[in-house]
Amino acid sequence: MGRDATKRFGANRRDKRTKPVHKQCLAACAAVRSPLNAQCLFRRLKMQNELKPMNSNIIRFPIERVATPTTDVLRALAPDARQVSLVAEAFGIDEPDWIIRDRADAEMWANVATRTNLPADAARRRAALEAMLKPFVKEAARLCRKSREDARRSGEAAGKLLAARNEGGYWLEALEDALTSRTYAWASGLIEAYEACQEAFGTERAIGIAIRGERWAPVDHDKDVEVLLRAAAAR
Repeated sequence: MGRDATKRFGANRRDKRTKPVHKQCLAACAAVRSPLNAQCLFRRLKMQNELKPMNSNIIRFPIERVATPTTDVLRALAPDARQVSLVAEAFGIDEPDWIIRDRADAEMWANVATRTNLPADAARRRAALEAMLKPFVKEAARLCRKSREDARRSGEAAGKLLAARNEGGYWLEALEDALTSRTYAWASGLIEAYEACQEAFGTERAIGIAIRGERWAPVDHDKDVEVLLRAAAAR
């Protein structure tokens, strides 16, 4: 990354309270078009999640990275849809399947509805249904943690390349290749992790309805938006 790009990111830090961070990072990535700038995009988005509210120098311990996978842990790990869309656009790769959550919901409900071996006892039935959810949550958590590890390794590669450029080091081409490989691995892994999380959340909805003994129906997104708008208007 050249000096102009570095100055640009420095300027963005100074006025971060007045401009949308996502648009700043995407604009910078588009302007310079290099994997190194993708790391700037990642770090800016990542810091928003890790810095504690009202503090700029305190970072909370990310317990969700080591805790036993549950849906609550998965919600803390899951990539943000806006971040995923920005990364896909910055790298020119396919965006995730945005309806995978609804499809997983419907498929799991069809699976539950056709099962004839579920226990009649309520407690045993609940345990059996929850066991059907666990593989989805476990795999999604694994992919999320892998994505974060890919991001860390990509950040290390970016740091080595920057140091080599600043110090006039050798082997720049090899360092650039390593950065490109690791950064694209992070980007594709991020999208894969997002899809796995949404599949787990869709599965969770169907399992939850089955546990409660309710009648299943597809998610009415228009109704959900209407509820949110009414709640916002009532504030």
